[in-house]
Amino acid sequence: MRCLRWVGSIGGICKMPIEDHPYHIPIEGDAVLWRYIDLEKFESLLIRKALFFCRADKFSDPFEGSIPRKEANYRMIWQKIFSQENKQSFDEELALKSINNLSMMHLRLKRCTVVNCWQINNNESDAMWRLYLKDNEGVAIQTTTKRLTNSLNSSNIKIGLSRVRYIDYDNEIWYHKKNFPHHSYNAIVPFIHKRIEFSHENELRLYHLIYDAEHDMEYWDRQENHKGVFVEIDINELVDKIILPPTADEQVKNRILQLAEKYGYKFEFLNSKLQNNPIF
Repeated sequence: MRCLRWVGSIGGICKMPIEDHPYHIPIEGDAVLWRYIDLEKFESLLIRKALFFCRADKFSDPFEGSIPRKEANYRMIWQKIFSQENKQSFDEELALKSINNLSMMHLRLKRCTVVNCWQINNNESDAMWRLYLKDNEGVAIQTTTKRLTNSLNSSNIKIGLSRVRYIDYDNEIWYHKKNFPHHSYNAIVPFIHKRIEFSHENELRLYHLIYDAEHDMEYWDRQENHKGVFVEIDINELVDKIILPPTADEQVKNRILQLAEKYGYKFEFLNSKLQNNPIF
């Protein structure tokens, strides 16, 4: 039977503040990760020494935190099964109210969940350059899972880390014998799944739940940034290499290098492999 199950941080704790969770989809410590950001966000990273976690309800994908169609359709069936198991008469009106309450809960969780995204890839991606940089001014930060988690050690909040799993939201459910062998589901499950149409992102996701924002409709109005939170990191631990944009001229490249020097960082900067000349 499929039902909502609330699960805390069980199964032990990884290196703080990264929390372990039985529903997380694991990733190797040496997996290569990428984050493509424009120059404004790069400078913000250097100044604040923090990663930005964006509210899930501010992403462009309206399906963030939502439920696959077959999962949603099963809710009424589950209500009937629940009534039978508890030897109660089935009340359709009460069942619809319960289903509506569950939907509202997921919408509230979408509002109070903040997310930071990385691409898992052994190589840089031309598609990701095009997707995340509107012009030539930006960088790709290369790191590993281990470096990313270590860089967060000074943070004072609990953070979840999981691969994102991509499924067909019209025809599939979350459960899969091999890929996701969980018969119940937890509040985080909608945030570590996305539609199959986004599989090119191959995402590793950091997330944090701000429970104060769940019922307080004015919570975000009182925050420094209405769209999310900044989480403290060790930048030198985070950054393995920084790749310069493939279409940037020398002036833009020098500007990026000078920006790092201005704030006292000595990163290893590399030209994009997309700039390599072909051999015929």
